[in-house]
Amino acid sequence: MTRTLLILSLAAGIAAAQESATTDIEARRQSVATLKQHLAMREQRLAEVSAEIRQRGEATDKKIGDLVNMLSGLKDSQSSKRRVTETKAEAIAGLKKMLEVYKRERNAIITQLRSDQSVPEEELKGDMATIDALTEKRVAQILELVKSMPGGEDVAKYEQDSSYEANGVYYENSRVSEEWRQNRRDRVQTEKQRKEVQDALKKAIADLEARGNTLKSQLASGKLSETEKAIFEQELDHVTKLSDVRKSQLADVTAPSNAAEMGASKDEADDLKQMLRDARRDIADDFARTVRLYHSVVAERQKIHEVKDNLAAREKWLAENDPAAKKSE
Repeated sequence: MTRTLLILSLAAGIAAAQESATTDIEARRQSVATLKQHLAMREQRLAEVSAEIRQRGEATDKKIGDLVNMLSGLKDSQSSKRRVTETKAEAIAGLKKMLEVYKRERNAIITQLRSDQSVPEEELKGDMATIDALTEKRVAQILELVKSMPGGEDVAKYEQDSSYEANGVYYENSRVSEEWRQNRRDRVQTEKQRKEVQDALKKAIADLEARGNTLKSQLASGKLSETEKAIFEQELDHVTKLSDVRKSQLADVTAPSNAAEMGASKDEADDLKQMLRDARRDIADDFARTVRLYHSVVAERQKIHEVKDNLAAREKWLAENDPAAKKSE
């Protein structure tokens, strides 16, 4: 009797184990199907956000380009005083702020590539290339605005105001000409902006050269992983080429200006200043939104990367343990 009960218990245990194994296989099959659905949803979301970034980026890029082209074709007149030049200076300041954001985002990518081996490397390197291209476009626009500012000209300081004759002596009254005053305003403002850009370029060159030396030392140390070595070699090539570009731009901005020909009246300059302020607000809002969307894309790509790894592991397990999968082979 005892032996019969033991045999029945063992049989029941085996049956339960088989049922449990079957249930587990089925649960794993369902988890794979669920993960595939999850992956499809995330990829769809990524496509939507990426499309919005492209659309916003292109629109913002066009707004900036149109503004720079318009400002580059204008200069101050005697009635507008310094208004156009001040507007150009505001535009340059806005472009510099965008450069700071590009630099911050690029540094974040480098840090992520170095520290996290699970990141989607090719996508992040593509992001870095896009940031580099946008950076060069903004730098070129800053230089275009600076080059459009008029330099000093040889203008007579005094002009004849009136003349008269008394007791056989001829007298002339003279005054400082408005043209000379405007010329001085142009020269002072242009040199101020030119020097600021020159100083920024010189600092950029010094930073790039220092960065290049640091990269060379780190590469020569032999302490880098293969991943870090590849990243550092790519960065060294980028830094070296960019340093040459900045040196060429420094020489270009030091050369005589390609000053705008069309002078703006006071009313035109006032309207221009207000238009730029509105445009800067719109561009700043769009740009901030684009950066936030980009952060969403980075997070979404990382999530997709992790889901794919998880899915691959589960499919591998099923291929090795699912009797149905083995039969199909």
